[in-house]
Amino acid sequence: MEKENVIQKIQKLLKLQYGAEQIGSTGEAYQAAKMVRKLLMEYNLSMSDIDTSEGDQKMAMSKSDEFSASDRYGNHWKFQLLGVIASNNLCSAYQRVSGKMFVIGTEENVAIVQEFYKYLVKVFRRLAKEHWERKCKEWEQQGYNVEYILFADHTVENKFYRSYLEGVPVGLQENYESLKPTSEETALVVCHQEAIDEYVKENFTMNDKKHRKRTRHIYGDAYDLGAVDGRAVSLNRQIAKTTKEGNLFPNT
Repeated sequence: MEKENVIQKIQKLLKLQYGAEQIGSTGEAYQAAKMVRKLLMEYNLSMSDIDTSEGDQKMAMSKSDEFSASDRYGNHWKFQLLGVIASNNLCSAYQRVSGKMFVIGTEENVAIVQEFYKYLVKVFRRLAKEHWERKCKEWEQQGYNVEYILFADHTVENKFYRSYLEGVPVGLQENYESLKPTSEETALVVCHQEAIDEYVKENFTMNDKKHRKRTRHIYGDAYDLGAVDGRAVSLNRQIAKTTKEGNLFPNT
């Protein structure tokens, strides 16, 4: 193992040690410290070698371009979707009063979040359309006049789409939570979040935005369908650039 690689490994272990200490994981912190001491002795290094190395500089954070959350079915679901993806990929999502959204994290993680977000927006919009068409066929099979339903309540289609899309982030978060993180991953989250918080503090004036309570017209069945699809999406393939939409879901 080359000296540069050893130093980088030690730097990573030190960050994991600090993160583990912050969350009270003494066992993980001890193991990281033990590995640091072992590498220092094995390669005849001292902490001064680590402290003065380039890799010991604070973690470099970057901000994505700003993009709109505007959507014909409400902008709430898009920001919630972005937030779920960002928080589970060592990033944080923010929204300005104007509605513009952006992501902060390491350059690599920000790119992953943006790519997966754009892809899932397209995928879930397509699935919402398929579910709506299936719902209309069900009404027809039950003897209902779909044209009359839409005439009697011209908002019913919008309610269905909106409810489905607002259910998606809920299911997606449950999907992520089903994959129990290792102690190392948890410690990494702490390290990255501290770096993000420092970046925000240095570069932005953040105003707490109070969201007024909204009464939403939730179409229960559609909301549940969105949550189900959010739970079903394959997270293991989220950064595969050549993945087809259908392949994001198991057994499809």
